[in-house]
Amino acid sequence: MKLKTSKQLVQEAMDKIKTISPYKLKDLKKKKPDLILIDIRDIRELKKTGKILGAKHMPRGMLEFWLDPESPYYKSELNDTEEVILFCN
Repeated sequence: MKLKTSKQLVQEAMDKIKTISPYKLKDLKKKKPDLILIDIRDIRELKKTGKILGAKHMPRGMLEFWLDPESPYYKSELNDTEEVILFCN
């Protein structure tokens, strides 16, 4: 089996996600105040630069584990969530 390159993996992800600007996010939050924001930055960066009020913190290195119902690290707080916004620096 041939492993995919990092460029291929990034392209596959980019084909499935939508990127928005901070300005678009601000407008979206006004229309959907219950929209879930997930900050994927490292905890040290979060402490150093602050956070967005109401955003949940899920470190990038744990994201897949916390969102996978079969993982022992699963966080059920996002059950039935249709749309989330992931952000970093």
